[in-house]
Parts: sequence; structure tokens; C-alpha cells
Amino acid sequence: MRSRHVNVDAQDLKNIVYKLRRTCGLFQCVGRSFCTLKDAFFSSLRGPRCLIFVSTVHSIPPKYPSSAFSPNDIITRDVAIIGGGSSGTHAAISLKDAGKSLVVVEVKGRLGGHTETYTDPVTGRAQDYGVLVFHNESTVLDYFARFDIPLAIPEFATNRANYDLSTGREVNISASSPEALGAGLQTYGAFLAQYPELNSGMFLPDPVPEDLTMPFGDFVVKYGIEAIVQTLYSTNQGTGDILSMPVLEQARVNGLGLVAQLAANGLISTARRNNSELYGKAQAELLDADSLLLSSKVVNSVRHDDGVELVVETPDGVKLICAKKLLITIPPKLDLLASFDLQEQERHVLARFINAGYYSALIKNTGIPEDLFIYNYAPDTPYNLPAIPGIYLVQPTAILGVKAIYYGADVSNATYPLSDDFIKGELVASIKRLQAANPDKFNATEPEFVVYTSHAPFYVQATSEDIKAGIYDKMNALQGLKSTYWSGAAFRAHDSSALWQFNKEVVLPMLTKGL
Repeated sequence: MRSRHVNVDAQDLKNIVYKLRRTCGLFQCVGRSFCTLKDAFFSSLRGPRCLIFVSTVHSIPPKYPSSAFSPNDIITRDVAIIGGGSSGTHAAISLKDAGKSLVVVEVKGRLGGHTETYTDPVTGRAQDYGVLVFHNESTVLDYFARFDIPLAIPEFATNRANYDLSTGREVNISASSPEALGAGLQTYGAFLAQYPELNSGMFLPDPVPEDLTMPFGDFVVKYGIEAIVQTLYSTNQGTGDILSMPVLEQARVNGLGLVAQLAANGLISTARRNNSELYGKAQAELLDADSLLLSSKVVNSVRHDDGVELVVETPDGVKLICAKKLLITIPPKLDLLASFDLQEQERHVLARFINAGYYSALIKNTGIPEDLFIYNYAPDTPYNLPAIPGIYLVQPTAILGVKAIYYGADVSNATYPLSDDFIKGELVASIKRLQAANPDKFNATEPEFVVYTSHAPFYVQATSEDIKAGIYDKMNALQGLKSTYWSGAAFRAHDSSALWQFNKEVVLPMLTKGL
């Protein structure tokens, strides 16, 4: 660490202290660099002249020397939150309501993360093509009520057909009876009830039971729940190959909470078909409170046991954030965390995670009838599940002439498993195969993308071997290390309802302790 020595007289000292109190939070900014006045500063207050040490930490690139930060570019908060998706936004609003100061750093130009909504410029109709539904439970109801957003039971198209989108041909699928579905859900729910802590997070017995680490396909046969495989496949997309993944990973989303919602037909959505309304209102509130940096990213960091400093590139220039605590909610992949000074303990855990890919689009001119809902199934595979990578389904939307299509990639170490150009090509090719194989049903057209989005990296997860080796105990042990806390799908599930409950019950009580 190097220091710059600046001589000041008594009056200058008073002015400097006053400005530091106002801009850097003299008694709040924590850590050992940038915002922190060293002990030598305080010990010299008795004399008419003293030394102020302005630290230059070697880990901060020369592009961002400490002298580059004017008082207006220094942000002091109780908590800095990385990521403005479902977890980060909920945490921010919760902290704000609790009277804590915060700032959210979001790389996109909006809040919402995987929640994506398109509004037709002609009709004004909105259509979600990311997060679609929520659990009908108090945490969800209270959160939407806070922003005065009405909820309703979602409506889905009843005109459904099954096609093999690799060939375009229709597939004859025998659906499970309501009785078989009910019995399967009951058996699956009874199994999950043996591990109630899984409903709160990735909290496992030691040793981890074999039934939680075996491939889900083997588990299905063992417990005789074949009737619910297609249902669970539909409710938990973007996981990779559902039959080969560990039971524990499947149960992240298809857990006890969702089973109860399915059994009670309790899933809900926003009445205006605009789940982004929640994030638009949260965004306006956080911007008004100077608590949000959009289109911004952390480019360097220094974390300590008593606080953190973050160098952040924003549209208004480079800022320095000094915070007592840090909450990271983005996918914990090492390449996405390159700007953070990760400890070996953190690297050892996070390097083990793999992830899938999930992609969605709204496409017009498909030639598919307006009200038709198409499932992608295969004629000769277990449970008729299609190969991954591939399309899950094609569904009608609230906008005439527009279809929503969802596509998944298998798990790998790659943060971004497939290129966007490849996926777009596959989506169009699948529609073309439908048209070619069924000229009497689907008009030959040239499909056009209205919007497209990649949700990769999606469904960060662990292998059976790593689960057995205790990766989730090691992951949970990262909470609080170097003033850093973690939330998001990797620590709970790709389910907003579960994430908000996880924040409320697990993460925020830890994070706010001592603030």
C-alpha cells in the first residue's frame, strides 16, 4: 500500500473533516482503503498540522487511482447489492423498508433479471416471456400489494397439440389420468416432506441421502411416479436433461412448495400480464432514492472483514462505493465474478458449479393457428421427452400473430453454452419443419423475431459427486466471509417466490445483523 502525504493547517482540517463526513461518511465508511482515514490521522488531531493518508491499493488498476474520485463520485451505504434481478430487487426494497441505506449495481438498463415483458406498440398489450407465474403465498402477495399490483389466476390455452419439432411430425402422447397425477404428486410430496429444510434453501443432512443424489430418472422408477414426469418437465424448464440430473437439483424448483401449489391449482400471475410492472415500480423508487446504478458494472473490489470498496463503471463515470456489507445475487460463475477479490475458499466452491442454458423469444409470422399451444415431444424416448438442446414449447400470447417459444441447452462448464445465432437458427428451423410436414395445418411463412433473450447462465447446479462431497455445506459457509453475502438462484432456486422467501428468512437476517 502506498500513501500520499498532504500537509494541512487547522482550518483546512476542519473543512476536510466536514466534507468527508458529508461525502464519504467518516463514521460509516468501512474498510482499509479509499474512504478510510488511517489511525495516524486521528492521532494527529491535537497538533496544528497533520498528515492525511490517501491510500492507493495495489489491486486497483492505475486507470482508477484514488485521486480520480471526487467527493461526488464516492457512494457510502450500509449495503451494496450486485444484480437487480428477482433476488437483488427484493433485497433492495426490503432493506429500504427496514431503514437501511443501499445501492444496487445492475449491468442492464433495467431491473428484473429473467423477468422479460414485451408491450405491443400498436395495441398496448403486454406479454411476459420470462418469469410467468408465482406461488399464492403471503410473501408474494405482500410484495405485490406493496406496489399496488393486482394478481390473478393465469389463463392458458386449452387447444393443445404434441409435435416432434426435430421432424415437424405430430406425436401421439397418452396423457396421465388426473388420478395418476394426483397419486404421483402425493408420493413425491411425501418424499420431499422428509427434508423440510430444503424448502428454505440448500440445507442437507450429513451424510447426504442417496435418494437425493441419484439421477432423477432412477428416482422416478424407484418411487413409481412416472405419471408426473411430463408435468415436472414442464414446470421446471432450463435445467438440462431432467432424467440425468440429481434429484436434489430437480427439487430446487419442483420442491414441496411447488407441489402444494400444483395440487391446489394455486399458481398466480399479474392481472395485467405484465410481471415487469413490479420491477418498473421498484426501479422508479430506487432511482428516486439514489439507490440504483443501471447499465453499470463492478470493475474492481477490495473486501475486508469490516466492509468493502467497489470501483464501478457507470454511464456517469467511474464511482467508488464504500459499504459495510456486500450482497451478490448474480450467477456465481468465476468468469462473472472476475472483478471481485475472491478468496481461495470461495474459488474452491464456486469453480465446481455447472449450469444449463435457457432462452426465450416472441416470434411472429409462424403460420401456427392463433390459439394453438404446441408441446415438443419425441415419439421414442423415455416419457416422450425431447432431446436437449431443444424447444420446450410454443404457446399463444396476448398479442395477435405472436408466439412465445422456449428453448433449453444441457448442462456444462460453459457459462454461455450456445450462441444466440445458433439458437435463433434452431427456432426458425423448427417452425419451418412444422410448416413443411403439415402444409394442411400450418401456412408457409417467414418467421420474424419480435424479441429474443438469453437467460444463460441458467440453473447453476452441482453434480452428484460434488453434492455427496458436501458442496452445499461449503457454499453456505461462504455467507459473511469478507463482509459478503449471497442470494440468487444458485443458492436457492430459479423461482421468484422461493427466492423472496429465502431472502426474508435466511439472507437478510444474517446480512442486517449489526447494521
